[in-house]
Amino acid sequence: MYEVTEYEREGLSFIRLSGDGSYAELCPERGAIVTAFHASGKDLLYLNEQTLFNREKNVRGGIPVLFPMGGQLTDGRYEWDGKVYEMKNHGLARTRPWLVIHHDADAEHAEVTVSFSSDQETKQSFPFDFDVKLTYKLEKGRLIIQQLYSNLSSETMPIYPGFHPYFAISNKEVHVTTDATHYLDYNDNKIKPFDGAIDLTDLVEPVVFQDQSDKLAADFDESEMLVIEKDPAFRYIVLWTEKGKDYVCVEPWTAKKDEYNEKQDLLYVEKDHPLELSVTFYLQKR
Repeated sequence: MYEVTEYEREGLSFIRLSGDGSYAELCPERGAIVTAFHASGKDLLYLNEQTLFNREKNVRGGIPVLFPMGGQLTDGRYEWDGKVYEMKNHGLARTRPWLVIHHDADAEHAEVTVSFSSDQETKQSFPFDFDVKLTYKLEKGRLIIQQLYSNLSSETMPIYPGFHPYFAISNKEVHVTTDATHYLDYNDNKIKPFDGAIDLTDLVEPVVFQDQSDKLAADFDESEMLVIEKDPAFRYIVLWTEKGKDYVCVEPWTAKKDEYNEKQDLLYVEKDHPLELSVTFYLQKR
């Protein structure tokens, strides 16, 4: 039987989905971030707990939510409809509390739905009324994140959301099963050939490649692969790490960074026509 439980630790509230030997935990107050995911007897995620419990810091680890954008903007700003706006890296969602609106569990799964809506503060950076609902579902060793992006404004709303998972991968020579043949190296802004392997050890900035498939895999350890199933809208995969840290970020994004300035790959959400997306993470034997 799966179950949903709640607990508090160091002044923060957490929700735990568990069942069938797996569990996932998230913290709605800290941007609805997934703080733990355990499956196949292994912890899939890295987490720096000091950054989690210090509300002044951005969390290093887990699965941060990137909305309405992923990445950075040139000079931290963009222009839309003749007006200039400023937005911090990775958007608005990861630094704000989310509201828990539903949870459920039965013999086959456990899930919780959280929401994040616009207010006067968000409209200083993003001039749209919106509502975002994420349903985190644990099922058969898989963590599924179902997304519903609703535009409550009369104007078309541009977004390019994503996720920033910090996977507990210690090997910085990353092997990825993908249909990509080239990648963009943000360290020198050059496009380079990609044969499915890249050594991130000495790279400070991330790399990004376009992936048209609905599923890709990366080395997790000697016995298992990390699998990411994704909606086709997640057209880009970002790889990043920090030297001396035991993690590799394998991030599904819907566009590259600075897209509010580039305006090439934006997703447009019309009023009364919500955008539904999904990503799934799990381990699979080699």
